[in-house]
Amino acid sequence: MKTNISLLCISAILFFAVACKKNKSADVHQTQTPPIIGKVKMGTPLLRVAGRDLKDPCGNIIVLHGVAITPSPWFNGCANGNCGWNNYDINGCLNYNNAVMDKLTNAKEGWFLNYIRLHIDPYWTNNGQATDESDISKFDFNKFTAAVDNVIVPLIEHARSRSMYVILRPPGVCPQRIDVNDAYYNYLMVVWKYLSNHPKLKNADNVMFELANEPVEVLGTNGVWGGGSQAQFDMLKLFFQPITDAIRANGANNVIWIPGSGYQSQYSGYANNPITGGNIGYAVHIYSGYWGQDNNDPLIFKSNWDTNIKPVADIAPIAVTEIDWGPSQYGVWGKGGVTGTAGQWGFGANFKALADQSGNVSWNLLAPDDLIDKGNPAGSIAFNNDPQACANPVYKWFQAYSMANVTCP
Repeated sequence: MKTNISLLCISAILFFAVACKKNKSADVHQTQTPPIIGKVKMGTPLLRVAGRDLKDPCGNIIVLHGVAITPSPWFNGCANGNCGWNNYDINGCLNYNNAVMDKLTNAKEGWFLNYIRLHIDPYWTNNGQATDESDISKFDFNKFTAAVDNVIVPLIEHARSRSMYVILRPPGVCPQRIDVNDAYYNYLMVVWKYLSNHPKLKNADNVMFELANEPVEVLGTNGVWGGGSQAQFDMLKLFFQPITDAIRANGANNVIWIPGSGYQSQYSGYANNPITGGNIGYAVHIYSGYWGQDNNDPLIFKSNWDTNIKPVADIAPIAVTEIDWGPSQYGVWGKGGVTGTAGQWGFGANFKALADQSGNVSWNLLAPDDLIDKGNPAGSIAFNNDPQACANPVYKWFQAYSMANVTCP
């Protein structure tokens, strides 16, 4: 999309299951028991990558579930005509987003999220009006550092107090085309050298890094622009490896999530030429219309997953850092995707089955609006609690899987 678990237990992946009309079956999508099921209680034990899994200090395999938070007025109510705050009001911003985190970790109300994907929105880092989110010409380093100290770090600290991890993403989105040593590459290098050396972020127990949002095309080592060939993945390696190396050179061992091409939908070539440096996973985006096909169809969805996602899920943990779905009348990004039934028609339930089968897929919905009505911290379940939209099944599966506990004394 171009906008945009002191040591006890933690929650497993969100799963969905709501019946829908029967279509063709796919036995590969039958529900399996996840490798670990946990309920958020307290703390954020330091997570590490071990093989294809995230693990806690006790060696438990961990999968996280959560929501993306973008601390800017548009994403904090203004898009729905009911601004939670405005006019660079830092206290208003913190109060609103802290309230969202409080809501979505309130077990008394049945919410059990354990991480956020946190965007350092250009609202805070630009000096002047940019043409779009990929325009870095207005980026102001001083405003950026002030935003990290005054907005981002306080939100991360509040997340920790709610036993939530944070996947931190840089300001804005990738332009249509990226290349090694171009302006955007140099911009990301500046951003990550600073963030990975920040005393409140570097090796913080609940902080992980997602290097960029939605690369689309890269100039392959064969001189051809695109995102799906091995030559283009080889260039993505040349693009993201030095940034990863710079983070590690700062002594920061935070888990790093690497984006793929095609708006974070393509990953196959990384299996042949992976990013190195330890504590590496891959950050994926999935919507019902990705790969130019209707992923409500279970056979199509599995084929797309096996081609584009499974090659890296076989070697490293995955974090799906954007996903939502719902019938077309709702304000979701993944319009037309429905929950459906695993093995039959429906995007949500089949995503759950694929993630469950893989066993190492953490994921978060696109925005609080995908869970609570209009993103209002006092709101009820979004989309009129319609079982075919994402909020209803996510809420139910959270509750069901939070009943079991995994301890790490």
